[in-house]
Amino acid sequence: MEMLEQGLGLMVIGMGVVFAFLLLLVGCLHGLGAFFARHGHRFPDPAIETAPVAGVMAGAGVGGGLEAAAVAVAAAFRAHGAGRGSGSR
Repeated sequence: MEMLEQGLGLMVIGMGVVFAFLLLLVGCLHGLGAFFARHGHRFPDPAIETAPVAGVMAGAGVGGGLEAAAVAVAAAFRAHGAGRGSGSR
């Protein structure tokens, strides 16, 4: 019976530690949310430069290269064995 009491005590202590950590994590996230809501303008998002599809697939014909892109994606899936139901890569 003593081992059962020790096991339950250890379980309660462990669950308490996990619960305290989760509360601390939630508090930190709320604090960071408040900080960035107030000071977010000081941290601008970097501009993402992307090339237009027509520029990447130049000379692919009418449609801006979408057909060539679809063929390339299908070939990549076939080359990597996607769709075979292997489940792991």
